[in-house]
Amino acid sequence: MKHFFHSSLLWLALAMPFMSNAQFSMDDISFWVGSGSKKTVLVIDFNDGANPQCYAWGYRFDGTSVTAEKMIADIDSADHALSMVVMSGFVNDITYLSHAGLGGNPDYFSTFSGDGDTSNWVMNMGGSELLTDSMWFGMSYTPWDSSFNPLYKPGLPVAASPVNGFADIRIFNTIIYPNPVRDFFTINNYGNFDRMQIFDVNGKLVCEYGILEANPEYSLNAVPKGFYYALFYNNNAVLHGELIIKE
Repeated sequence: MKHFFHSSLLWLALAMPFMSNAQFSMDDISFWVGSGSKKTVLVIDFNDGANPQCYAWGYRFDGTSVTAEKMIADIDSADHALSMVVMSGFVNDITYLSHAGLGGNPDYFSTFSGDGDTSNWVMNMGGSELLTDSMWFGMSYTPWDSSFNPLYKPGLPVAASPVNGFADIRIFNTIIYPNPVRDFFTINNYGNFDRMQIFDVNGKLVCEYGILEANPEYSLNAVPKGFYYALFYNNNAVLHGELIIKE
Protein backbone atom coordinates (compact mmCIF):
# COMPACT_ATOMS: atom_id res chain seq x y z
CA MET A 1 0.00 0.00 0.00
CA LYS A 2 2.62 2.51 -0.37
CA HIS A 3 4.01 4.28 -3.37
CA PHE A 4 6.69 6.85 -2.59
CA PHE A 5 8.68 8.62 -5.25
CA HIS A 6 12.44 8.73 -5.66
CA SER A 7 14.35 11.62 -4.08
CA SER A 8 15.52 12.65 -7.55
CA LEU A 9 12.00 13.99 -8.14
CA LEU A 10 12.29 16.44 -5.26
CA TRP A 11 13.67 19.23 -7.44
CA LEU A 12 10.73 19.18 -9.83
CA ALA A 13 8.70 22.38 -9.92
CA LEU A 14 5.05 22.29 -8.96
CA ALA A 15 3.01 25.01 -10.53
CA MET A 16 -0.52 23.60 -10.63
CA PRO A 17 -2.95 26.46 -9.85
CA PHE A 18 -5.90 25.88 -7.56
CA MET A 19 -9.25 27.56 -7.55
CA SER A 20 -9.77 27.91 -3.81
CA ASN A 21 -8.11 27.48 -0.44
CA ALA A 22 -8.95 24.66 1.91
CA GLN A 23 -12.01 24.96 4.12
CA PHE A 24 -11.11 21.84 6.07
CA SER A 25 -9.17 21.82 9.34
CA MET A 26 -7.84 19.33 11.88
CA ASP A 27 -10.96 19.99 13.94
CA ASP A 28 -13.02 18.34 11.18
CA ILE A 29 -11.13 15.03 11.41
CA SER A 30 -13.00 12.16 13.05
CA PHE A 31 -10.51 9.30 12.56
CA TRP A 32 -7.42 9.75 14.74
CA VAL A 33 -4.65 7.18 15.13
CA GLY A 34 -1.71 7.10 17.55
CA SER A 35 -0.93 9.07 20.68
CA GLY A 36 1.25 12.02 21.60
CA SER A 37 1.25 15.78 21.82
CA LYS A 38 1.93 16.42 18.12
CA LYS A 39 -0.58 16.11 15.29
CA THR A 40 -0.36 15.68 11.56
CA VAL A 41 -2.86 14.91 8.81
CA LEU A 42 -2.77 12.29 6.06
CA VAL A 43 -4.69 13.27 2.91
CA ILE A 44 -5.28 10.80 0.07
CA ASP A 45 -6.84 12.01 -3.18
CA PHE A 46 -7.80 9.30 -5.67
CA ASN A 47 -8.72 11.81 -8.40
CA ASP A 48 -11.30 9.38 -9.77
CA GLY A 49 -14.16 11.82 -10.21
CA ALA A 50 -16.17 10.36 -7.34
CA ASN A 51 -17.84 12.54 -4.73
CA PRO A 52 -15.99 12.51 -2.45
CA GLN A 53 -12.65 11.42 -3.86
CA CYS A 54 -10.29 12.88 -1.25
CA TYR A 55 -10.10 11.85 2.45
CA ALA A 56 -8.22 12.88 5.57
CA TRP A 57 -7.05 10.97 8.66
CA GLY A 58 -5.41 12.39 11.79
CA TYR A 59 -2.21 11.10 13.40
CA ARG A 60 -0.77 11.80 16.86
CA PHE A 61 2.87 11.25 17.73
CA ASP A 62 5.83 12.43 19.81
CA GLY A 63 9.49 12.99 18.99
CA THR A 64 11.33 14.23 15.92
CA SER A 65 12.14 11.00 14.10
CA VAL A 66 8.68 9.70 13.10
CA THR A 67 8.45 9.23 9.34
CA ALA A 68 5.50 9.53 7.00
CA GLU A 69 5.89 5.84 6.21
CA LYS A 70 5.28 4.96 9.87
CA MET A 71 2.23 7.20 9.98
CA ILE A 72 0.79 5.58 6.86
CA ALA A 73 1.46 2.08 8.17
CA ASP A 74 -0.23 2.90 11.49
CA ILE A 75 -3.29 4.43 9.83
CA ASP A 76 -3.47 1.53 7.40
CA SER A 77 -3.47 -0.93 10.30
CA ALA A 78 -6.16 1.00 12.17
CA ASP A 79 -8.59 1.58 9.29
CA HIS A 80 -10.00 -1.71 8.03
CA ALA A 81 -11.47 -0.02 4.97
CA LEU A 82 -8.04 1.26 3.87
CA SER A 83 -5.55 -1.02 2.14
CA MET A 84 -2.10 -0.22 0.82
CA VAL A 85 0.49 -2.33 -0.98
CA VAL A 86 4.18 -1.60 -0.46
CA MET A 87 6.66 -2.66 -3.10
CA SER A 88 10.39 -1.99 -2.64
CA GLY A 89 9.69 0.71 -0.08
CA PHE A 90 7.18 2.59 -2.22
CA VAL A 91 3.41 2.86 -1.86
CA ASN A 92 2.19 1.18 -5.00
CA ASP A 93 -1.54 0.58 -4.52
CA ILE A 94 -4.15 2.19 -2.29
CA THR A 95 -7.77 1.10 -2.03
CA TYR A 96 -10.36 2.71 0.20
CA LEU A 97 -14.03 1.72 0.08
CA SER A 98 -14.91 1.91 -3.64
CA HIS A 99 -11.73 3.82 -4.58
CA ALA A 100 -8.66 2.18 -6.09
CA GLY A 101 -5.40 3.85 -7.06
CA LEU A 102 -3.19 1.10 -8.49
CA GLY A 103 0.44 1.75 -9.32
CA GLY A 104 0.88 2.10 -13.07
CA ASN A 105 -2.79 1.38 -13.79
CA PRO A 106 -2.75 4.03 -15.10
CA ASP A 107 -1.08 6.46 -12.66
CA TYR A 108 1.06 6.61 -9.52
CA PHE A 109 0.83 8.41 -6.18
CA SER A 110 2.84 11.58 -5.74
CA THR A 111 3.48 12.87 -2.20
CA PHE A 112 3.36 16.40 -0.80
CA SER A 113 3.80 18.43 2.37
CA GLY A 114 1.43 21.24 3.27
CA ASP A 115 -0.22 23.33 5.94
CA GLY A 116 -3.90 22.60 5.29
CA ASP A 117 -4.26 25.10 2.45
CA THR A 118 -4.78 23.29 -0.86
CA SER A 119 -2.76 25.94 -2.68
CA ASN A 120 0.35 25.33 -0.56
CA TRP A 121 1.21 21.69 -1.33
CA VAL A 122 4.92 21.15 -2.07
CA MET A 123 6.35 17.85 -3.28
CA ASN A 124 8.39 16.04 -0.61
CA MET A 125 10.64 13.04 0.01
CA GLY A 126 7.79 10.55 0.30
CA GLY A 127 7.86 7.92 2.99
CA SER A 128 11.18 9.09 4.41
CA GLU A 129 9.77 12.56 5.14
CA LEU A 130 9.97 13.37 8.86
CA LEU A 131 6.72 14.47 10.45
CA THR A 132 6.42 17.79 12.25
CA ASP A 133 3.63 19.17 14.40
CA SER A 134 0.67 20.55 12.38
CA MET A 135 2.08 19.14 9.14
CA TRP A 136 -0.23 17.90 6.39
CA PHE A 137 1.05 14.97 4.30
CA GLY A 138 -0.74 14.55 0.98
CA MET A 139 -0.89 11.78 -1.57
CA SER A 140 -2.37 12.31 -5.02
CA TYR A 141 -3.02 9.66 -7.66
CA THR A 142 -1.99 11.62 -10.71
CA PRO A 143 -0.70 11.59 -14.26
CA TRP A 144 2.47 13.53 -15.06
CA ASP A 145 3.33 16.11 -17.69
CA SER A 146 6.18 15.83 -20.18
CA SER A 147 8.61 17.26 -17.60
CA PHE A 148 7.53 14.71 -14.97
CA ASN A 149 5.57 17.20 -12.91
CA PRO A 150 2.47 15.72 -11.24
CA LEU A 151 -0.64 17.27 -12.75
CA TYR A 152 -2.87 16.97 -9.68
CA LYS A 153 -2.11 17.96 -6.12
CA PRO A 154 -4.43 16.75 -3.34
CA GLY A 155 -7.73 18.60 -3.29
CA LEU A 156 -10.14 19.48 -0.51
CA PRO A 157 -10.71 16.37 1.65
CA VAL A 158 -13.57 15.08 3.71
CA ALA A 159 -13.05 13.33 7.03
CA ALA A 160 -12.51 9.58 6.80
CA SER A 161 -14.86 7.80 9.19
CA PRO A 162 -13.75 5.16 11.70
CA VAL A 163 -14.88 1.67 10.71
CA ASN A 164 -13.67 -0.21 13.78
CA GLY A 165 -14.61 1.97 16.74
CA PHE A 166 -16.52 0.14 19.49
CA ALA A 167 -19.29 2.75 19.49
CA ASP A 168 -19.85 2.32 15.73
CA ILE A 169 -19.84 -1.46 16.08
CA ARG A 170 -22.47 -1.34 18.83
CA ILE A 171 -24.65 1.05 16.84
CA PHE A 172 -24.17 -0.89 13.60
CA ASN A 173 -25.15 -4.20 15.22
CA THR A 174 -28.45 -2.69 16.38
CA ILE A 175 -29.28 -1.53 12.84
CA ILE A 176 -28.64 -4.68 10.82
CA TYR A 177 -29.83 -8.07 12.06
CA PRO A 178 -28.72 -10.80 12.00
CA ASN A 179 -24.97 -10.37 11.57
CA PRO A 180 -23.51 -12.73 10.33
CA VAL A 181 -26.07 -12.84 7.51
CA ARG A 182 -27.09 -16.04 5.72
CA ASP A 183 -29.60 -14.91 3.08
CA PHE A 184 -31.85 -12.16 4.42
CA PHE A 185 -31.34 -9.37 6.92
CA THR A 186 -33.49 -6.68 8.49
CA ILE A 187 -32.64 -2.99 8.87
CA ASN A 188 -33.85 -1.22 12.00
CA ASN A 189 -33.73 2.23 10.49
CA TYR A 190 -33.97 4.46 13.55
CA GLY A 191 -31.11 6.54 12.13
CA ASN A 192 -33.23 7.51 9.11
CA PHE A 193 -30.66 6.17 6.66
CA ASP A 194 -31.72 6.29 3.02
CA ARG A 195 -29.00 4.22 1.32
CA MET A 196 -26.70 1.29 2.07
CA GLN A 197 -23.60 0.15 0.19
CA ILE A 198 -21.62 -3.07 0.71
CA PHE A 199 -17.92 -3.31 -0.20
CA ASP A 200 -15.53 -6.25 -0.27
CA VAL A 201 -12.16 -6.14 1.50
CA ASN A 202 -10.53 -4.71 -1.64
CA GLY A 203 -12.85 -1.71 -1.62
CA LYS A 204 -14.99 -2.91 -4.56
CA LEU A 205 -18.67 -2.02 -4.41
CA VAL A 206 -20.60 -5.31 -4.26
CA CYS A 207 -24.18 -4.09 -3.98
CA GLU A 208 -26.24 -1.05 -3.08
CA TYR A 209 -29.74 -0.66 -1.64
CA GLY A 210 -32.14 2.20 -1.26
CA ILE A 211 -33.58 1.87 2.24
CA LEU A 212 -37.36 1.97 2.30
CA GLU A 213 -39.42 2.13 5.48
CA ALA A 214 -42.03 -0.12 3.89
CA ASN A 215 -39.49 -2.85 3.16
CA PRO A 216 -37.17 -3.51 6.11
CA GLU A 217 -35.99 -6.92 4.80
CA TYR A 218 -33.21 -7.27 2.22
CA SER A 219 -31.44 -10.19 0.55
CA LEU A 220 -27.74 -10.99 0.17
CA ASN A 221 -28.19 -14.48 -1.25
CA ALA A 222 -26.40 -13.45 -4.48
CA VAL A 223 -23.30 -12.24 -2.62
CA PRO A 224 -20.53 -14.81 -1.95
CA LYS A 225 -19.82 -15.67 1.66
CA GLY A 226 -17.07 -13.69 3.29
CA PHE A 227 -16.16 -10.50 5.13
CA TYR A 228 -17.54 -7.15 3.93
CA TYR A 229 -17.92 -3.51 4.92
CA ALA A 230 -21.35 -1.90 4.97
CA LEU A 231 -21.98 1.86 4.85
CA PHE A 232 -25.25 3.54 5.80
CA TYR A 233 -25.88 7.07 4.48
CA ASN A 234 -28.08 9.81 5.85
CA ASN A 235 -27.55 13.15 4.11
CA ASN A 236 -23.86 13.87 4.83
CA ALA A 237 -23.56 11.35 7.67
CA VAL A 238 -22.00 7.94 7.09
CA LEU A 239 -22.00 4.98 9.47
CA HIS A 240 -19.52 2.17 8.82
CA GLY A 241 -19.74 -1.40 10.02
CA GLU A 242 -18.39 -4.88 9.43
CA LEU A 243 -20.65 -7.48 7.84
CA ILE A 244 -20.13 -11.23 7.58
CA ILE A 245 -22.03 -13.31 5.04
CA LYS A 246 -22.13 -17.03 5.73
CA GLU A 247 -23.50 -20.06 3.91
